[in-house]
Amino acid sequence: MHLQPGDERYVTPDGKLKTPSSLLFILLFFLRGYAAWIISLTFMEDRSRLLKFFYTSTDQFSLALLVGLPALFVFILLTQLKAETPEWVARSFAVVPILLWCSWLIDGVLLLSLISNLWPTFSLVKALLLFGWLAAGWMLLFSRHLKRFIALIVS
Repeated sequence: MHLQPGDERYVTPDGKLKTPSSLLFILLFFLRGYAAWIISLTFMEDRSRLLKFFYTSTDQFSLALLVGLPALFVFILLTQLKAETPEWVARSFAVVPILLWCSWLIDGVLLLSLISNLWPTFSLVKALLLFGWLAAGWMLLFSRHLKRFIALIVS
């Protein structure tokens, strides 16, 4: 990690990198399919009924799990960050932006599918999902902290 002047806001007082809140938001947003799956496992009466509340078809649920795969990989990489970052983690972080953009695009297809199934009706949940998707894209494009965080890990 090669710190430059001005990078002190990206590290904690003990010298560890701060995980950007934008990255945490993006990961949580993309992992919502896994969260719904875990919640459905605790629903003893009928597990599929709870999933049908979130997703109208099994294809949509499968797509939600596919969206979450890159985010799950990035989450695993985040758990491996230590004072001395392993080299495989640093090399893997070079592809993190590409993985997150792929997730974002696939999630756009999923949201288009969810919104088009019940098109004429307005739903606050659909509006929040669309807002979260747009916010995630905005953060991937313009978050300086996220870009510098990845650059510090890769270097």
